[in-house]
Amino acid sequence: MQAWRKKKGLMRGVKYTCVFEPMEREVLGNLASTVAEALIARAQSAPKDELAEMTGMPSGHKEAPRDPSLARLLPDFERAEDQEFEGDNALLRSLHETDICRQKLMNLQAITQALGPDGGVEVTIEEADAHAWLQGLNDLRLYLAAGEVEGGEEVQEERHMLVEWLAYNQDSLLNAMMGG
Repeated sequence: MQAWRKKKGLMRGVKYTCVFEPMEREVLGNLASTVAEALIARAQSAPKDELAEMTGMPSGHKEAPRDPSLARLLPDFERAEDQEFEGDNALLRSLHETDICRQKLMNLQAITQALGPDGGVEVTIEEADAHAWLQGLNDLRLYLAAGEVEGGEEVQEERHMLVEWLAYNQDSLLNAMMGG
């Protein structure tokens, strides 16, 4: 992957471009799809609340995900050392988790749309999409880093290298956005 570059256009505004290797593009697209499918499955498995449906309020899970990767993307709203009132965390999760999943899915969709279906290796995104890319890349890193790894040391090393590559991708885009 080449570093992200900032392009300022006179009429079109700021855009960011990057050239990926074909394998990098495929891995990034597959990973974004995998995480999106996990988030969609989580949102669809939420228990139905008749009152919430009648009022139009979102309703989600009350418990944290059991999958460590999803739990890292959807953490508790309270820290362990906070004073806890019975049911606070469950109430906050049920009210907000659906919206959080929706925003994470929109960020991942920005990545998959920019990668496109044709397999092109040059990616150009506008400034608004760059923010979604940063958030989506961060979610991909968190999902991968928190997941349980089956296999030997070689599989763990490959996963670690992928997390580092995502961090480089994110850092490169952030530096381009900051003008560095």
